[in-house]
Amino acid sequence: MITYDSVTKIFGTGRDAVTALDNVSFTMPKGEVVVFLGPSGCGKTTTLRLTNRLETLTRGNITIDDQNIMDIDIVQLRQRLGYVIQAIGLFPNKTIAENIAVVPRLLGWDKERISERIDDLLQMNNLEPELYRDRYPAELSGGQQQRVGVARGLAADPDILLMDEPFGAIDPINREEIQNEFLKLQTNLKKTVAFVSHDIHEAIKMGDRIAIFDKGRLIQYDTPEVILTQPKNKFVADFVGSDRALKVLGIMRVGDVINRKPKNIIQGADRSPEALKFLEAKGFRYGIVIEQNRPIGFVTQKSLKYEEGPVRDVVEQYPLFLRGKTSLRDVLSFMLMHDAGTFCVVDEDKNFAGTVTYNDIQKAVKESYADEAESGEDEVSA
Repeated sequence: MITYDSVTKIFGTGRDAVTALDNVSFTMPKGEVVVFLGPSGCGKTTTLRLTNRLETLTRGNITIDDQNIMDIDIVQLRQRLGYVIQAIGLFPNKTIAENIAVVPRLLGWDKERISERIDDLLQMNNLEPELYRDRYPAELSGGQQQRVGVARGLAADPDILLMDEPFGAIDPINREEIQNEFLKLQTNLKKTVAFVSHDIHEAIKMGDRIAIFDKGRLIQYDTPEVILTQPKNKFVADFVGSDRALKVLGIMRVGDVINRKPKNIIQGADRSPEALKFLEAKGFRYGIVIEQNRPIGFVTQKSLKYEEGPVRDVVEQYPLFLRGKTSLRDVLSFMLMHDAGTFCVVDEDKNFAGTVTYNDIQKAVKESYADEAESGEDEVSA
């Protein structure tokens, strides 16, 4: 969707010249979120601003759908690209609806189409149109204003969205919520998103790919998994942090490690003596109790020992059930908080889907670093 070919940006001339970007080349695939990541002054925001020609290239080329951006009328280019910034940049003298409508009006959309688009975008961003469309930015919280900023960036339904630290000024609780909302939007909209961030946690969560910059150079461009498990050099390893294994858990999901056919399943209607014999014969410390295809809890050999009635009468409830998209980092946290080594996974209809254990998580982390270990051995051999 977007290709950066030997992109170079130099500010100033002569002795005062500063190279902000030095021969940067990479391609952003269509429909993916690519996070530009790095310390302050590394060139990530300059790369973004060159894309919509807020800055002018010194050398190199940027193409969108194989069309050089320098061959596109600058106004038309910017109308094609949604733009969301940290400072939000809403017009204080315009209502929320008027702010969202800016680009569609410039493009000549009719009033009915604009009105429908405003309502759709407000709803997508969890803002009730009846409550918010006629308000002014000063009447909204920072988090609500940022949602409006995202809505405005999407107003003309651009294929590409440029986001410059869009959630950086939001408090941690609201930032987490807005990030989650945006990821849900992206699942449906599949925009090509260039997303500037300085936060490795945000980059891992938001990005399909991460471009790590330092001093104007592109150091590594890979998926979050590869960057965490196979950092290219010491700079990348230090930047992502010594807790890389925990960060890997943040991008791995329950659906990646689920055991869909655990062998310790007991039906709620089973009699306790038979259930106890089953657990003893198989050597299981506990059994997962299912009723009408839904998990209702678990039983242990001890809890069944002196019981005669159905298993459902002595079941102990799980503190929570997991979903396929839950991160393994959250699962590990739940296990520590509730002193539990196993959790049940349910689908959207709350039917039993499988289990995740502590051992499953440990195995997944080991496997994710297997390639890194093999790569290191190869380098030693060479």
